[in-house]
Amino acid sequence: MSIAITSLNSAVERLLVVEANRPGSVHRLARSETLAGGKGVNVARVLTQLRAGGDETYAPVPAPRLVGFSGGPTGRLFEDLLGAEGLDSALVPTAGGTRVCEVLVDLSDPAGATVYNASGPKVTEPELGALESMFGSVLENSDALVCTGSIPPGVPSDQYARWITQARGKGVLSVLDAHSEVLAQGAAALPDIVKVNREELLSLGAGDPDARAMDWLDAGIRCVIVTDGGRPARAYTAGAEYEVRAPEIPVRSAVGSGDAFCAGLVRSLLGAPKAGWAAHLRLAAACGASNAAGVTAGLTGSHSPATLLSRVTVSESPLRPARRSATRTDDTRG
Repeated sequence: MSIAITSLNSAVERLLVVEANRPGSVHRLARSETLAGGKGVNVARVLTQLRAGGDETYAPVPAPRLVGFSGGPTGRLFEDLLGAEGLDSALVPTAGGTRVCEVLVDLSDPAGATVYNASGPKVTEPELGALESMFGSVLENSDALVCTGSIPPGVPSDQYARWITQARGKGVLSVLDAHSEVLAQGAAALPDIVKVNREELLSLGAGDPDARAMDWLDAGIRCVIVTDGGRPARAYTAGAEYEVRAPEIPVRSAVGSGDAFCAGLVRSLLGAPKAGWAAHLRLAAACGASNAAGVTAGLTGSHSPATLLSRVTVSESPLRPARRSATRTDDTRG
């Protein structure tokens, strides 16, 4: 079995670190690194690190498996980089080359990292058909599906929505973390969990973003989590609302912290399904904070989730009766 994670817009990521960014100036890099990138890869990396941690609080969970595309010389490099990290994948070859993205981390302002994301190669109909066939076989052997990250040109905006519907039909846990129309259509397919940041909610149009989150909950989504940068996250479930405060840590780069949050959440849901939402959210926040303590996306040894767990504050309050009565009552999975 595996945890299927989308990597439809795979990337080779170039990390550039400077002591202080001065636009228009020549810089000497304090550090540079080439990594496999993209939100799906970040989630898979953290899940792999958590599995290697051997925390006896959680039952063993399946290894992550990335599903998506890879093409050209940059695609070969992307696959080599995945292999170097021991990350499993099922990738369809494309005529277009895998994109290259850049992350510029300014050590004088680590919370304000600059990210340059390419759009990715245009996917052809035959390539998309091959992906559909591959996904079906991967889902058959998966305990969870994480739909995350952008989609390249040529992939329909309802791609995640259709996969979430398939996962629900097979009783497979599904998590959505996307933006724009992909987020809107994916949420309409009723995944178990939507993890979204406040900026992404605001991008969907007029209206109170928290009200939109509650509407999704009313429609049947088990949990809607709204992160908000360094501010407390909020989570809405059928039974309660939660405010999640991550511990204060020395931030080196916040890039990938939302993906680490997602990985910790999935780890807890699968490894301790009866622990309850407060426990699931606590591990998620600890993973997000651990990621922010390092320059590259992933957990940091100096601020491991295990050492941060007790410093995460999760406050629970009853969901308003009008909302509680409108949501599903068959939620028995944590």
